[in-house]
Amino acid sequence: METTEAPPDTATRTPRRVPVRTRLDFWFDGVLLVAYTLAYSLGFTGLAIHEWLGIGIGVALLLHLTLHWDWVLRTSRRLLRRGGRDRLIWLVNLALLLTMTLCIASGVLISRVALYQIGLTALGGPFWTTLHDTTAKLTLGLVPVHVALRWRWIVSVGRRLLSRQKQAWRRSR
Repeated sequence: METTEAPPDTATRTPRRVPVRTRLDFWFDGVLLVAYTLAYSLGFTGLAIHEWLGIGIGVALLLHLTLHWDWVLRTSRRLLRRGGRDRLIWLVNLALLLTMTLCIASGVLISRVALYQIGLTALGGPFWTTLHDTTAKLTLGLVPVHVALRWRWIVSVGRRLLSRQKQAWRRSR
């Protein structure tokens, strides 16, 4: 005769361990989102911080793309075989990459503080200013879409990270 045990209470069950790479992605993406939000708030940060944050975001964007390059290749190969959510996420990510790259590049070209501080002269001009303003607005529209499409992953990882931290805190008391 088989005996079945009741499933453990969810309050006492230990959540799955979060891999180091997933933790890195989660926190790196969170910091990138906060930095972008601050950089977009030019009136709050002032021009110098806005420009340096923009340059920092550019470096972080390169690192982000490098960290996720395997995902880019895997998803690109699957696009012809699958559709739906994968294709939409891929297209939004591509649009976000293009708009952020143009925004950062045009921002560097119209820089009035950061380039001067490192001894370089900006090109400036109305074309680059308009491109910067337009791509900043497009990025502002795409970032929430990107977050929404990845929301399940964000919540899942966030819950696992926070519940593990909560358990560690309880054990240390």
